[in-house]
Amino acid sequence: MIKKAKITVRSSQNITLPLTEGEEDLQELPLFSQPAVTEVESEGELIYEGGVFRIEYPESEATGLENCVTSVSFTRGEPGRVTVYRSGPVKTALMFCGGERYISVYDTGYGSFEVGIYTESCENGIDFDGGVLSVVYTVEIRGSETEHTELELKVRITDEENGHPADTQGRRL
Repeated sequence: MIKKAKITVRSSQNITLPLTEGEEDLQELPLFSQPAVTEVESEGELIYEGGVFRIEYPESEATGLENCVTSVSFTRGEPGRVTVYRSGPVKTALMFCGGERYISVYDTGYGSFEVGIYTESCENGIDFDGGVLSVVYTVEIRGSETEHTELELKVRITDEENGHPADTQGRRL
C-alpha cells in the first residue's frame, strides 16, 4: 500500500556548546536564549509493506538538507521504536525508543562523526490513515549534550488525483 501524503515536520531545539579540554570548570552555555523552532511541509508517501510502515519525503532547502531524502520506519507491532534514515549528501541512521540510548554515525559529506541519541519519549499515532509522531530526544557529541529536541511529524493523507486532503474513507474534504 502506498498513499500520497503531506508531511509536516515541526522541531524545537535547544542547542548548547560542548566544552573543550581545559574548560571543565565552566558550565555548558546555551547557544541561543530561546529554542530554535522550525516547521517545514513536504509532499511524501506513507508506505506499508510486510508489517512495516515507512514515511518518505524529500528534505527542503529550508532545512539545509536539500537533495536529501528522509525515511521514517517502524513496525505495526512496535510503533514506539522508530528508525530515521537520511540519504543524499548528508547520511545518517537514527533510532528512537523511549528511555533508550543509541550511537549513530552522522555523515555530512565533508566528514563523519558519532552522535549519541537518548530518547526521552517516542509516541507514535501513525497508522494507515496518517497521524502524528512525537519524539523528545537529546543529542550528545563526545559525551556532552549539544541539543535537546522536541520533534513532531504529522502525516496527512491526500487524494492522489488532485492533492486535496482526504478523510479516512478517501473522500475529499
